[in-house]
Amino acid sequence: MMIQIIALCAYIFCAFRIVYFSRDGSRYHRGYAWFATLLAASFFGQSIHIIFFKDPVTIWDAVFAVVLAVIVQRSGGNVAKLIWSAS
Repeated sequence: MMIQIIALCAYIFCAFRIVYFSRDGSRYHRGYAWFATLLAASFFGQSIHIIFFKDPVTIWDAVFAVVLAVIVQRSGGNVAKLIWSAS
């Protein structure tokens, strides 16, 4: 049960972080906006799947969700920054 809660919280965090991304003057790109929408919807969908269907969530699912949450937090919810990084 604890592993399901960890994975659920991580997926919900990722979805809300992407949804509430603030542009702050950065350029708008329609392709990244569509990708951000798809990504947030998939995070919400995965969390709904965990809540209602209660499939067994393994420890590796929870670890993957936490790693995604860390990556999304480090990028500030900016999907373009997730894909392209300054080298």
